[in-house]
Amino acid sequence: MSDRGAASGLDRAEIPVGGGFWRSLGGNGALLVGYVLLAVHVVVVGVVTAVLGGAARPSYAAGRGLTTLALVSTVLLPLLSGCFLGIGELVRRGRWGGPSRHKPDALLPQGTNTVALRMIPVRWNLAWVGVAGALAALLLRLTVGDVVDYAFGGHLETVLAVNGILTAGIGGAALGALVKKLAWLHGRGARERATVHDHPALARRRSTSLGTRFWRSFSFRWRLDVWLCAFGVVSMWVAGFAFLTREHVPGSDTAAMIFGPVGGALVLVGLWATTQFWRSGEDLASGESVS
Repeated sequence: MSDRGAASGLDRAEIPVGGGFWRSLGGNGALLVGYVLLAVHVVVVGVVTAVLGGAARPSYAAGRGLTTLALVSTVLLPLLSGCFLGIGELVRRGRWGGPSRHKPDALLPQGTNTVALRMIPVRWNLAWVGVAGALAALLLRLTVGDVVDYAFGGHLETVLAVNGILTAGIGGAALGALVKKLAWLHGRGARERATVHDHPALARRRSTSLGTRFWRSFSFRWRLDVWLCAFGVVSMWVAGFAFLTREHVPGSDTAAMIFGPVGGALVLVGLWATTQFWRSGEDLASGESVS
């Protein structure tokens, strides 16, 4: 086995289905597939948008065909791309281990696989927030343009809205992850000075308070703090769309007044929750499988 494969430790990971495929593909292979799928999706949506928004628009039937192509791409490719990119990053930056044994007496198996990750620099988190935010704003403008000004013949409203929502969710998750990392790094020195250095399993065994168990499940296991940020930004994107189309779509005023405050509240709660990760008793640069 190569040094890279030994360092990742993927050979020790329990993969019930398709283990041979993922091990042979490796981190770089999974990343390549993920980025290719993402690039194909961007090209498909970009070309369809350019064609339908051009001076010489195709016929109605051709327009609907292009819309169907863009919609199929939107439904399938971002999800598949995310799967390959996520696994690729876990393999590329992770050192895989055995079971966490956090709840060995649980009805269903938990933490079959564990991984310790090499953190990426904060500048990459900032880049993700900036790129996702800019794309979400662009897609919002294009979606409103198709509704208000019929910029793409009314064909792409749904396609652009779905892509805008997906991008807004990625931006919200990236923002939550950024704040979570900054809070973790800020408090790491104090934690190291106050912590007795021993095996993590022993530390968890001594710290079995209700609060620790809650935050371990909420913030470490399920990353619900980051999900709250994602859903909050999505809600705010929907509110922005409703507000900008209020003169053309009945009920948009009400929708904007509902989704805006709800989204803002979700983002605020999510960002606060990201700063509480230390209560879980876990390392931010680590993870475990759900089952």
